[in-house]
Amino acid sequence: MESVTEKMSDRLRLRLATLGVVVAAMGFGVVPLFARGLTDAGMAPFAVAFYRYVLVSALFLPVLLRALWNRDTRVAALWGVGSGTVMGLGWVGYVNALQVVPVGTAGVIYMSYPVFTLVVAWAVFSDRPSGRAMLAAGLILLAAIIAGGAEVMGPAPVMPLVLALAAPFGFGVGISVLVHRLSGLRPLTRLTVVSSGSVLGLLPLVLGASWEQVIPSGLDAWLLVAGIALATALVPQ
Repeated sequence: MESVTEKMSDRLRLRLATLGVVVAAMGFGVVPLFARGLTDAGMAPFAVAFYRYVLVSALFLPVLLRALWNRDTRVAALWGVGSGTVMGLGWVGYVNALQVVPVGTAGVIYMSYPVFTLVVAWAVFSDRPSGRAMLAAGLILLAAIIAGGAEVMGPAPVMPLVLALAAPFGFGVGISVLVHRLSGLRPLTRLTVVSSGSVLGLLPLVLGASWEQVIPSGLDAWLLVAGIALATALVPQ
């Protein structure tokens, strides 16, 4: 009887975990919709990135402070803050690209992050990629090119596309640091230190911007801010 109960419990956890992955994927997938809406409303790209991460950082600030105060977790927490800073600044390039190129084009570029992940892990942590990893990254990149290659190879502005590469690079840095330096931290602590790093990296840009670039212009914009903070950051992460 106990064995049957344990099997049922395992199946329930598996279903809940699968559901969680699906919900998280949906949350990450709608990022361009919120970002494009906010930039169309006049908000600066760095402000959009800032609002995405600031709610998580504010809610779990005690978690960050505890991780930095604790000698056993301080080094890992600083790695997380550093990688979060790179991710936050990189995401500005992605939002900037959304202003001038189709959402699909920017999305295709963002899907190159597995390649950057392998390169960063190899260059920084001497984690030589296996043949399977390289093949998988190549297949993902090929699928992204097939899905939106016509737009990428079309007459889109070159510089925004180049700047958009900062986002998958930052994401690659974040994944590499997560695997190689943050495994000893609790999941909530990992989320907090990375999000806080993004906020710290973007804060100088926000403080130096004009009121119109940073503050939502109306109720619709505030709802988009709430959506990008909750639906694409707090809940899926």
